[in-house]
Amino acid sequence: RFVRSLASALLAATLVATALPGPPAVVAVLDAQPAPVAPADATPVTPVDATPVTPADVAGATDTLGQHPSIAYEEAMAHANDKNAFQPGGRVEVGFAPRAGDRWPVDGHVPTALPAGRATGRQMAASREGTTWADVSTTTAGSGATSAAGTAAPGATADTNATPDPAASPVPADPIPAPADPSASPEATSGPVDAPAGGPAIPATGVVYTAPEPAPALETAAASGLTRQVFGFLPYWELSGASSKLNYDVLSTIGYFSVGADSNGNLRKKNSDGTTTTGWGGWTSSSLTSVINDAHAHGTRVVLTLSVFAWTTSQASVQKALLGSATARLNFAKQAAAAVRDRGADGINLDFEPLASTYSDEFVALLRTVRSELNKVGSGYQLTYDTTGYIGNYPLEASVAAGAADAIFIMGYDYRTSSSSTAGSIDPLSGTGYDLADTVRAYTARVSPSRIILGLPWYGRAWSTVSDAVRSKNQSGEKYGYSAAVNYESLVALVAKYGRRWDPAEQSPYIVYRRENCTSTYGCVTSWRQVYYEDAASMSLRYALVNDYNLRGAGMWALGYDGGNPELYRAVSESFLVDKAAPQAGVINLAAAQADEGFVVSWTARDATAVATYDVQVSVDGGAWVAWIAGTRATSEVWLGGDGHGYAFRVRATDTKGNVGAWNVTSVYDSTPSIAVGGFGRVAADGLAYRTGPDTSAGKLGTLSAGTIVAFTRGPVSADGYTWYEVTQPIAEWSPVSFVERGVWLAVNSSTTTYVTAYRAPNSTAVDAGLTGLDFGTGASAVGTASSAVSRRQLSPNGDGFEDGLRLRWTNSRAFDTMLLNVYRLDGTLVGSRAVAALAAGARTWDWDGRAGASVVPDGRYVLQLVGTAAGRTYRAPSNRPVTTAQVAAYAVTVDTTHPHTTYVPLAPARLLDTRSGTGLSGPFKSGTARTFQVTGRGGVPAGAVA
Repeated sequence: RFVRSLASALLAATLVATALPGPPAVVAVLDAQPAPVAPADATPVTPVDATPVTPADVAGATDTLGQHPSIAYEEAMAHANDKNAFQPGGRVEVGFAPRAGDRWPVDGHVPTALPAGRATGRQMAASREGTTWADVSTTTAGSGATSAAGTAAPGATADTNATPDPAASPVPADPIPAPADPSASPEATSGPVDAPAGGPAIPATGVVYTAPEPAPALETAAASGLTRQVFGFLPYWELSGASSKLNYDVLSTIGYFSVGADSNGNLRKKNSDGTTTTGWGGWTSSSLTSVINDAHAHGTRVVLTLSVFAWTTSQASVQKALLGSATARLNFAKQAAAAVRDRGADGINLDFEPLASTYSDEFVALLRTVRSELNKVGSGYQLTYDTTGYIGNYPLEASVAAGAADAIFIMGYDYRTSSSSTAGSIDPLSGTGYDLADTVRAYTARVSPSRIILGLPWYGRAWSTVSDAVRSKNQSGEKYGYSAAVNYESLVALVAKYGRRWDPAEQSPYIVYRRENCTSTYGCVTSWRQVYYEDAASMSLRYALVNDYNLRGAGMWALGYDGGNPELYRAVSESFLVDKAAPQAGVINLAAAQADEGFVVSWTARDATAVATYDVQVSVDGGAWVAWIAGTRATSEVWLGGDGHGYAFRVRATDTKGNVGAWNVTSVYDSTPSIAVGGFGRVAADGLAYRTGPDTSAGKLGTLSAGTIVAFTRGPVSADGYTWYEVTQPIAEWSPVSFVERGVWLAVNSSTTTYVTAYRAPNSTAVDAGLTGLDFGTGASAVGTASSAVSRRQLSPNGDGFEDGLRLRWTNSRAFDTMLLNVYRLDGTLVGSRAVAALAAGARTWDWDGRAGASVVPDGRYVLQLVGTAAGRTYRAPSNRPVTTAQVAAYAVTVDTTHPHTTYVPLAPARLLDTRSGTGLSGPFKSGTARTFQVTGRGGVPAGAVA
């Protein structure tokens, strides 16, 4: 352990490029722009497979996790010999009260307030190991506390279930052998003999699993706080000063990490020499008293993490003994419930990793026992437990059934460790291997998303690599420098110095630089160093995954690793805090071609509160984006386009809190789309399988129906006669608002068959209209809002011979079988229809006499719509939905049978006697020079007169 600690210190020093004596370190000039995509592995995929999908398909095929201890375990071991320097604290005086919007169930019920502490930290720190403060089966909260010696204080009930005094039965220190090599992770020891093997968990014979209750509805409309639970681990080595550094507004639960337990179920409060363990010292410290009081003041829970690892043979024997004994389980549960009750905390988190083989049933029994003991204290105490990204043998269904845990915290990190073959993301969002999206799909295939909290890393990992290429080969070790975990606060300076690169395949940033490593064995050598990490931008993508799958929440390892830099908290806030999160909006998929020049464009949005308004922009024929609609509450409108042109639309939304979404779509109309990254495709055949990776051995997630729209995110890769891409699907709107699966793989074609065809951007369309150029009258166009155009769209069908009809003119792009004229009122109701005989292709005219059916329509304004059918297809002009504000302004006609000009008799023109009165002319007439003036609307001549 001393060697390990020394090595960690040296690694931390080398991370900031402090050179040892020798030649100066070489620093590469780095480009901070995104790095190119590395070629994917050429692995075959089965293109079409309509066989049923099973949970085993989802959970088993490509899981490779679970074989390496978690970062929580490694750092717990690194701090195992920390001296307890904590000062015991006072009593927690502020009880927990749920914040507004906290509606995630606890033990099947809505969250409730919990009491403050019963004992001071000083009293609890002095308590003997193997004792509880009171018998929780008979004592309610607030009934008193025992003395420091563990005997009942006045008014308190004595603990009749206490285990023997540890002085008589000394509890040995944690028998965890430290690796001799400072770079070796704990998996390099002789164990673990009970680490889970690959493949899905199989229930033990005779075990009855209770299906979890349905997911609770997330009442976001009334929420005023977090829309998801946010669970952050606070390790005891980050506890000093934590109260003033934590952002409680975006934390719903703080998990203090951690206190251990022995094989008899006793919490590890004392070392073998009688001193207080560091874990128990932190739990009872003045620092944690401040954290709990401040957290409760903000509606944030604080829970106690109890860790019983099984990564080595000796650890596994302790876990098995505890789980395998009903007496030990009850003792553990009683002490855990008492530790929470007396401290004034709010629940328990169990970190049993990995779960000992064949002990799934016993783990469920432990969860139920802990729940029972917590309920004896009072209702409302939260119970969760931790798993790795790989499910292994954790009994998911039974673990969250009624009377057991409320939620599962997935440690969504350590997908790469110090011994990985290449550098790369420790929590890849996508890629060719098992990733976060695969993990979420595996878990949600077995339990409700409302029971899943996805933990994410607030740390990165550094490797020594052979080159600066993305995901370069790992050569970490004594010669070139060991791999090391790096907290986010240390990464900020490295990014500032060396620049930020981007891995588009795994959706993570990374840093590359040259670093010198000097040892007595190899002298001084220079190697590339790659550090993969997450920042606010990449973390937001991962939080989007949480929202996409409607998970209970997100979490982090670990609080304090941010070093006071606000950007990671900001990413949480913008993703889950109602007052901060902007709406996510998208244009609903448009048909590839429009049969009418005027067509409906629709959009939608998702927000934690409510959407107030939308702004919509349009791009014509692939050109620049220009404003179309601003500040509308409508979710659709008719765009009046033109035949032969292409259009694309994008939308942003503003919520009732004033948060404005981004214009996050750049895809415009392309008349010749292609299959390429950034493009789109349309599934051509039913039953196309999609998988977790580009390999037939990858887990099959489901099949796609013909017509499904997909977005290409990575590829192509050719192998075994097939070409396949990574995609996001199904695309119902762009950008996506409804649920999509990201990072799944599809076969696009083989040498003989096409499974996915290129498709234009789903927010774009082209007009191929059957009826074009609808207009009125003769001469200049009468379509538009100008007064001259409006005046030409009128008729007076009273039989006086003046404006008794209105001429319609348009072009038929094809010969029609039938055609109708529909007459609509301005409220959108249909007055009636007339048959139109102008069926032949080409430019056509037809005179409307003001009738809809047998009668002339009443005086008023109307919208006329032509409807033609040809070969079973229907075409319309000006649109399928003709009564909109824009169309009324541009197309509405006026019927007025009592127009004042009905007494004005048109005469054949003879001559005009110019009296210079009311003509607007001035100056002398000149021979041979034409003069014009307006007749209508002057000197009593009606504005609508014709001559």
